[in-house]
Amino acid sequence: MAFPRFYFISNDDLLQILGSSDPLAIQPFLLSLFDNCKALTINKQKQAIGMTSDEGEYYDLETPVKCEGNVEDWMNKVDDEMKATLALIVKKAVFNYAKSDRLEWIKGEIGMVAVLGTQIWWTF
Repeated sequence: MAFPRFYFISNDDLLQILGSSDPLAIQPFLLSLFDNCKALTINKQKQAIGMTSDEGEYYDLETPVKCEGNVEDWMNKVDDEMKATLALIVKKAVFNYAKSDRLEWIKGEIGMVAVLGTQIWWTF
């Protein structure tokens, strides 16, 4: 119950995740835990610093998250940081929409951010 996304994986996978203190042990299960999150970038200090989608789109987390202690605790922190970082990315994208050429703006943004930003401006 400490990390509700664990309900989406099998018991064997859950035991494999919880039985390891290595933050890289969670990598094979990320697509089951998060929508379109294929990999977390973890540096040598065992901090999550970025995220890669299944399509290869990458973004840096605004604040690195230490991957130490109970998996469910630091995964909740990663989840919170993903939300905060994506909210900031969307705000910047929407702000910059009218300042640049539309095609260049779309190419410079994460796919779903470009879709959301375009919908916000269309609605406006």
